[in-house]
Amino acid sequence: MKLTLQDIRAIVHGALDVREADGKFVFTRFTDRQQAHYDEIKPDFGVKAHATSGVRLEFVTDAEKFSFDYHTKIASSRVFYYFDVFVDGVMMQHFGHDKIKEATSTVTVKLPEGKHRVAVYFPCLAEARIYNVTLDDGAILEPVQKSRRMLCYGDSITQGYDAQYSSQTYANLIADKLDAEMINQGIGGEIFRPELIDPELDFEPDIITVAYGTNDWSGQERERTVNNANAFYAKLRATYPNAKIFAITPIWRADDDRVTKVGTFAQGVQIVRDAAAAQDGVVIVDGARMIPHLREVCADKYLHPNDYGFKFYANALHDAIKPHLD
Repeated sequence: MKLTLQDIRAIVHGALDVREADGKFVFTRFTDRQQAHYDEIKPDFGVKAHATSGVRLEFVTDAEKFSFDYHTKIASSRVFYYFDVFVDGVMMQHFGHDKIKEATSTVTVKLPEGKHRVAVYFPCLAEARIYNVTLDDGAILEPVQKSRRMLCYGDSITQGYDAQYSSQTYANLIADKLDAEMINQGIGGEIFRPELIDPELDFEPDIITVAYGTNDWSGQERERTVNNANAFYAKLRATYPNAKIFAITPIWRADDDRVTKVGTFAQGVQIVRDAAAAQDGVVIVDGARMIPHLREVCADKYLHPNDYGFKFYANALHDAIKPHLD
């Protein structure tokens, strides 16, 4: 049987909306207002906003076969993309390409007899549209419900640079650990931007993580960084008065001995700390403890975690968040 738009909306996680365009299912993680804002202020960010970071299909079925066609195109400064498929919590397939800007292909997942929980993680650094999504005729299709809702703000590290396995970004890993429906609003190169917060966002999070600051320190003026960070956290707390907010300070980077227009790296971190501390109930998470201070855990050898580095990040973040949850 071929799945309808209604079916896809029932089993998708990590998307604010799903629509059909040119016969394909299109997944969005930003509101129309947010997308228009990015398109206007920085077209490169507008492209990155189309990446399917954090998007997945997750469902229970007794089908013996599940298949779909997909079309991917570049939505970051990287030219690789990968899907991961899990069956009952075990990764069964990992497919994509290392160096390609656009691709079309078909995926078939063969399943054992009986009912099984299937999760298909979409590329984080490319946009993926799917179509011809099919299960065996007469197969059951049961949505998977999550116990929490989480919203992740951040830059390239939150978007998923540079995980080769899309399921292994810290945002996806922490969402799985907390059994949370997660919307990932990470954008590569992003800074504290208060206007990104959209009060009309049709998603009420229980948990919010914020991981900006490293690009602010490396490329902005000090006054702008201070003002933006303070305004961001003030607006975030006002918009989500009941959410548990976790402010992750910038993680270790191999070039943190530089002095920028913001100041030393420690001074940049302190700006984030002060802005978060000014808001009631915001929990500050020490970014210096997220990953080992080793180039080997970074794909680019200085900043963006590889799959190994992201495991450290997710574990440390889980340890920081868990004590504050009911």
